[in-house]
Amino acid sequence: MLIDVTKIKSSAQTVDEVDLQEKVDAAAYDYAELNLTAPLTFHGTIENVPPYFHLKGELAASLELVCSRCLAPYNLDFVLDIEEAYTNKPEAIIEEDDEIGLFEGDDIDITPALLKALFMELPMHPLCRPDCRGICPDCGADLNRRECACNKDNIDLRLEKLKGLFDKMNSDKEV
Repeated sequence: MLIDVTKIKSSAQTVDEVDLQEKVDAAAYDYAELNLTAPLTFHGTIENVPPYFHLKGELAASLELVCSRCLAPYNLDFVLDIEEAYTNKPEAIIEEDDEIGLFEGDDIDITPALLKALFMELPMHPLCRPDCRGICPDCGADLNRRECACNKDNIDLRLEKLKGLFDKMNSDKEV
């Protein structure tokens, strides 16, 4: 997603509207984990404040994720606020770890910054829905779709004596 800054570099106009929509191959930018299901959309402004260009706007994206409980794929829509700074003058970057993007010529490629922002917003444990029941650890059945026929009283042999103790305690309380 390229922004041409020729107009705001060479005129009195210092702010330009930016409306971009583009299908992006995230893997080409080393973000293979981002499975985009729709084109990225960015609406915002770019402002020339020499020696920097300030990008500000909103990113909309749709990703396919895999639920961490039931392993089912699902879509998740994102709307993110984006603020980035760019310069074409290397001497304007004061510190090595500065978050200022460097570009050459008259086009700024904002795609890496947008993909990084999306990547940072990915949930650590994606869930298809908050009440996802996951899969049965024994037979692998998706518990959101059907109940499995597995024995729920499967007790670790090392703890079987405790079950007997609990059964005895419960029977003593009933008497």
